Parts: sequence; structure tokens; C-alpha cells
Amino acid sequence: MLRSVRKNIKSLSITLWLVIASFIATIFLVWGMQSAGPGSGSDTAVAAIVNGERIPRLEFQRAYFRQRETLRQLYGDQWNEDLARTLNIRQQVLDSLITARLLLQEAERVGIAVSREELAAAVMENPLFAVEGKFSPERYRRLMEANRLTPEQYEESIRQTLLRQKLAALIQASAKVSQAEAWEAFRAAKEKVRVGYVSLPRTEENRARLEQLQAQAGQNGTPPENFLQNSGLNPKRPKPFAFGEAVVDPLDSRSFHLAILRLKKGEISPVVDGGKSYLLIHLLERKAATREAFEKEKETWTQQLLSQKQLRIWALWVQELKRQADIEITQGLT
Repeated sequence: MLRSVRKNIKSLSITLWLVIASFIATIFLVWGMQSAGPGSGSDTAVAAIVNGERIPRLEFQRAYFRQRETLRQLYGDQWNEDLARTLNIRQQVLDSLITARLLLQEAERVGIAVSREELAAAVMENPLFAVEGKFSPERYRRLMEANRLTPEQYEESIRQTLLRQKLAALIQASAKVSQAEAWEAFRAAKEKVRVGYVSLPRTEENRARLEQLQAQAGQNGTPPENFLQNSGLNPKRPKPFAFGEAVVDPLDSRSFHLAILRLKKGEISPVVDGGKSYLLIHLLERKAATREAFEKEKETWTQQLLSQKQLRIWALWVQELKRQADIEITQGLT
């Protein structure tokens, strides 16, 4: 299992360093405020209690301030209080703090740890502390002092980040992608089709009209494409497109594309029940993806699907962890 964790940690290293870089960019600001405000360091009010562990209100306030400042810089002149309320920053920040506590608790429960060597490597590999490409203890010390941080405070934050990253790697290790899955994803994205279709507003009368039209398809030897053209319903013939491309109204898109996947060349679909319309589709041409092309891109598609699965597994696992947790939130905090 440890080998699997190490493998996943390595594959997620880019994400890890993005997290660390983002954290470093803000931790100086947060800890620099420690002695700046009234009651700083002595406020024992609680924002939330997570499985018996308290999140101080002061910690919440600092995280909230940090997030507001980040978003204010991101939005620039568009930033205003209405936007701040719309983004629901307070709820986002509180949820993030609660989730972080839960992950650290779970990492401890399952016995995940960060060695001194791993912690030292994470600190020493950070380019912020490098001089001429090499870690500089002097630069490290000066940056800590300039931002009112002790090395112990900073290293504890990095240790917690590494713990959460290890836990994520452990949970995501269950994700697997078969060659068949990769092929289906590739085929759906690369295969091009050409269709003719008619679309009517979603009423029972229009559904019955299309069902009657579909029942008449192919009668009297009339070719299907001519049949739709002669229906008086103004059939559309878009340019060739791949599965999932925007062709019809977004409310109809999923049903439209799934119906096309089930058709053979020359066939007319049953009446398709979209979210906004009823449709009748004639598959004119299907340009299939080739196995040769897939073999050239197989690794890319496999990794892409694997990442998607890992994210889904992680999101569902965190959701379940929160559902089972004992969480108390101070009334009126959000």
C-alpha cells in the first residue's frame, strides 16, 4: 500500500506544489496579522466544532480576510459587496476550514505520517527559499522573520498540507481505467457524424405528430432523407460534429447525442424526448474513429480519464466523511 501511496504522491506532485505555492503566498499575510488586531492571539470564541475539535473564530476571520483579498485582486474593478455576497465567501471559507480539519483527523486515524525527511525536502525544494537555484537557510530564516513566522509554524502548515495530499493519494489509488473505457471515451470524442433532424416544441400534440411521421418513414420506397425534407417541418442539416458538441439547445443536447450513438447509418430515430423539444433524427453518415489513431493517443486518454475518476472518488469520499462527522457551527457565523 505504501508503494501505491508513493506512486500517487509522485503523480500528484504538480498539484501539490500549486497548493503549497498558493499557501505560501497567503500564510505570510495571515500570520503577519497575528499581532495587528485587537484581541489577536487571545480570542477563544469558536467558529465551529468538528468531531470535538474547535475551530477558533479568529482562525475563521483570518481565512475570511485572506479569501476576500484574493478575490478582490482577482476581480479588480468589478469587485463590490454585492459580488461578495453572491460568492458567499463566509460559507466557502468555513466549509474549507471544516474540511481541512476532517482530513487531518482522518489522516491521523488511518496512521498517515510525514517524516522529517519528507518535510525537509518540501521546504528545501521550494524556490522561494533558493539562492542561485539552491536552498538558502539564511534566506529561509529572513523570510520567516520578515513575516513574523517561526520555522515551526511554517513547517507545521506544510506538514498538514502533505498529510492531506497523502490521504488524497491513498483514497484516489482505487481509481482504475481499462483500455475499453479509454477507447470508448476516445471514440465518442473523435467520431464525427452528419445528421438531418427536425425539432418541435415539447407538447403532446407535437410528439404525436413526430411519432406519426416516424411510423411513415421508409414507406412507398421514399428515401429517409427525402422523407424528412418533404415533411414540411424545416429539417436541419448541421455540419459534421463529434459527440457532445453544441448542436441543439443545451436542454436537448444530452438526449440528442445519446440517440445518435444508438443509430446506424441511414436509420431514423424514434421520437427523442429532449428537455425542451421533441426531435426526430436521421443519421446520414458516421465517420468512425480508428484503432490506429487511438493507439497513438491511448496513454493521454487513459491518464485523462484516470484524473477524472480520481477527482470523482475524492469528492464523493469527502462528502461522505462530512456527512458522518459531528459538526457544530456557531449560530449566525455565516
